[in-house]
Amino acid sequence: MKNMDDLRNLFLQALQQETDYLKQRLPSHLFAIINGYLQGGGKRLRPCLLLMCAQAVGGDVEKALPAAVAVEEFHTWTLIHDDVIDHDDFRRGNPTGHILGSHLGKEAWKLSDTVAADYGVSAAILAGDSLQARATEKLFDLNDFLRDTIFSLVFNMTGRLTQDLLAGEQLDVEMSHMSWDDITDETVLKMIDGKTGALLKYCAEAGAALGLDTPIEDCKTALQLGQFALNCGIAFQLQDDILGIYGEEAKLGKPIGSDIREGKRTLLACRSFDTLSTENAALLRSILGRADITQNDITTVRNLMNGKPLESVQNDAESYVQTALSCLEMALAPSPCRDALHDFAMKMTKRVM
Repeated sequence: MKNMDDLRNLFLQALQQETDYLKQRLPSHLFAIINGYLQGGGKRLRPCLLLMCAQAVGGDVEKALPAAVAVEEFHTWTLIHDDVIDHDDFRRGNPTGHILGSHLGKEAWKLSDTVAADYGVSAAILAGDSLQARATEKLFDLNDFLRDTIFSLVFNMTGRLTQDLLAGEQLDVEMSHMSWDDITDETVLKMIDGKTGALLKYCAEAGAALGLDTPIEDCKTALQLGQFALNCGIAFQLQDDILGIYGEEAKLGKPIGSDIREGKRTLLACRSFDTLSTENAALLRSILGRADITQNDITTVRNLMNGKPLESVQNDAESYVQTALSCLEMALAPSPCRDALHDFAMKMTKRVM
C-alpha cells in the first residue's frame, strides 16, 4: 500500500509532465497564470483522495494518475475564477490570476493601470476556461480503462459536477447581497454542498470507479465513498469558517479578519444572529462587511460568536464527520486503506485553532 506521501509524490511527477505539456500548448500569459496556481503549493487533497479511493478498492494508482491531474486542473480553474469574482489580490502569498495578468499586460505593452486591470481579468477568465477544457480532455488519457468507465467520469465532470459547483458559487455571490435576515442555515449548507462538497464527492467516486473499472452510477462503493467525501467536505468548510474567526494567521494562511471584512455568509454568523440580543445583533451587523475593522472589532466579533453559536457549529461539524465515517465503514471492509481514508478525514476536519 502506498501512503499519502507516496501518492502525493506520484501525483506531483504526473503534474510536472502535464505542466510541461501546457507550456508548449498555451499562450504564454495564460500559461503563466495557470502555472502560478499549479505550482503554488497546497495540500493536493483532491487528487490524493482520488488516488486513495482507487487504491482502497484494489486499483492501480499509477493508471489513475490522469484523473488525479484532471481533478487538480478542474479545481484550479475554479480558483482562478473565484479570485476574479472575489476581487482577491493574493492566494497563498502569490498574486492571483487577474493581478498577474495585469502585471504581464503592463510589461508587454506598457498599459495604463485601468487597461491593464481589464486585461488581467480577461486573461484570468480565459486561463480558467482553458484549464477547464484541458481537465475534461485529460480524462481521455485513461487508456487502461473501459470506455464506459471513462465516459462516466467525463459525463459526471462536465455535467453534474460543473453544474453543482457553479450553482454553489452563484448562491455564494447572491448571499453576499442578501440581508442577514434572509439567509437560513439551509441556504448556507446548500452553498457549501455545491462549492466545496461537490468536487470532493466526485474525486472519491471517480477514484473508486477507476479502481473497479466500473461507471460511477453503477458502482455502489463509489457512490458510498462519494457520500463519505461530501460529508467530509461540509465538515471541512464549517471548521474553516470557524478558523476564519478564531484561528491563528500563521496556521490558517490568510489574514485573520478577512472573513469579517468580507462579511462572509457563514453558518457561524447566521447562528450568532439567531441567538444575540437586538442590541448585540446590531453591533455584529455593523462590523461584518466593513473594510476598516480594527483588532478590537475582531475581538468583539469573537466574543459575540462565542458560546452557543460556536458550540452549535462545532457540533454540526462533528456530526458531519461521524456521518462521513459511517459511509466509509459501509463502503469498505476493514483494511489499512480504509484506515488511511479515516485518517484523511480526521486531518481534513480536525484542524486546530
